[in-house]
Amino acid sequence: MTQYDNLDLVILKNIISNKKHALEFVNESDSKLFSTEVWNFANIIINYIKNYKELPTLKVIEERLSRGNNDKLIECIKKIWKQLEQVEIVESEYKFNLEKIKKRFAEKQLLNIHSVLSQQTSGTIDISRSLGEMQKTIQSIKNLDQVKTFERKTIKNVISQFSEKFNAKRANPQFDSGLMSGYSFFDYSTNGVRPADFIIIAGESGHGKSILLQNMAIQIWLQSNIIESLNNFTTGKNVIYFSLEMPYEDCFNRLLSRLSGVPSRKIEQPHTINKEELQKIKQALNFIKEYPYDFEIVDISDASADDIDAILNDVQYNIDAIFIDYLGIMKPNKESEEADWQKQGKIAYEIRSIARKRNLPIFSAVQLNRKSQSKEPAENIGLNRLARSATIATHATHVLQIESRLKEEMYSDFIVHIIKARKGPKVKGVLLKNLACATLIDKPLEDISTQNYFMDYDISNNVEKLDI
Repeated sequence: MTQYDNLDLVILKNIISNKKHALEFVNESDSKLFSTEVWNFANIIINYIKNYKELPTLKVIEERLSRGNNDKLIECIKKIWKQLEQVEIVESEYKFNLEKIKKRFAEKQLLNIHSVLSQQTSGTIDISRSLGEMQKTIQSIKNLDQVKTFERKTIKNVISQFSEKFNAKRANPQFDSGLMSGYSFFDYSTNGVRPADFIIIAGESGHGKSILLQNMAIQIWLQSNIIESLNNFTTGKNVIYFSLEMPYEDCFNRLLSRLSGVPSRKIEQPHTINKEELQKIKQALNFIKEYPYDFEIVDISDASADDIDAILNDVQYNIDAIFIDYLGIMKPNKESEEADWQKQGKIAYEIRSIARKRNLPIFSAVQLNRKSQSKEPAENIGLNRLARSATIATHATHVLQIESRLKEEMYSDFIVHIIKARKGPKVKGVLLKNLACATLIDKPLEDISTQNYFMDYDISNNVEKLDI
């Protein structure tokens, strides 16, 4: 059996077995780091992860390659995969090993250019060409530690990838679906949040920004799971929630109130809880203990985008969504003498950059400026209401605005408008309040135009496919 470099195998094993490491690698590096013996294998794996944001299996790779005359390549892939199954890795050593393989690549680049230059003789050197080769080598090495925030390829080169994904979606509408929030009006408009989306919730002070943000976070974490479904879990999501305004304990109490249906005030005053409520709290705590998906609360004040990014670097699980409560009290990465509105726009840009770099959706909130008392509530809806900086919306993919009415506390419903939607209709949603339990309950859309979105699909095996 062919023996491959152990460093190559260790990095490849991390990529095919750890989604967090895989997504980080394809965002920052490519197959050029690997030895020629495993380059084809690495290239296939990396391209799959780039396209589908999921870890490949051997069966999937074989099926993809079997569509062409790739018997020799399939055999090679199977041999390498078999060796990878024998490789043991320590996740905490991944970054150390990644630096080693980057150093190996840099050394090879330098030795190659040294070899080329050493063979030239005085008087025959093409100085312009030699300098160009040196500059390319230096830039290639510099790029090893620069995160890629762009993707570059001609459209001819993506036809086969598009066709494959297109056919997979036709056969299974759930394939590569967006991240659902559990609020039907929002999910209808977005068809699910996509990686790198930046979602802003805008509302007046004390009108439910944090509650809506946390409810979205909890519902994304839960997906279709309920606390009664102990030991019968379906797929959930991992969420990290940065609380810049509310202390950790308050944030956790709200979450527990939302899960258990016991008023948060009673959770803060346990002597007021009856037996039935106590059982509900126990059930919720037991669910949290057994549920295999993480909801991490980070209590941090006076944070910048760089502070948040540094914390994300240390997360050991695969994050599916990031929440920041909230944007308006963050600071820019670098202090400056700029006006406040410029700083707020820059902070939004810095947060969006994290979303792009990590290919993850980020949800946050901003405050609205004072509304015009001479207008009806619906006339105070729009991007012009964003407080301190209208440029915040420039960097957002979706903006939601909470409607506030005179004596809002007297209403049982909670109205939210989508005032910016990059890829969908700007619809209005109506939620039902249970503020005592920090809960906003979805009221499903009833408009007939949305029915196709919620229908069950029955796709025949004979569906016509793209064949290009």
